[in-house]
Amino acid sequence: MSNNAIRDLQGKIHSSTNSGDFMATVVGDSSFQSQMTGLLDTGDANHVEELTNHIGREYFRRLDQFGLTPSNPDDLDVGFRPLTFTGLYAAP
Repeated sequence: MSNNAIRDLQGKIHSSTNSGDFMATVVGDSSFQSQMTGLLDTGDANHVEELTNHIGREYFRRLDQFGLTPSNPDDLDVGFRPLTFTGLYAAP
């Protein structure tokens, strides 16, 4: 995992003004969802920490701001920290 790649993607998520950038429509597309799941492995504790407290939190916060609801939603706390990751990693 490259911290620079994760931070770069998190910055893109934060600054995106296009709701179409977020959720995958086909496996391996260029959506933020596909890019995140390609970079991060939930079997790695450091990756889970990134997903929970940083990039995942930003991703889910932005989904909420755009009014987007994933077809396989994950459980989130009130601060948009994901409590589960099965929806994020589910195929579209």
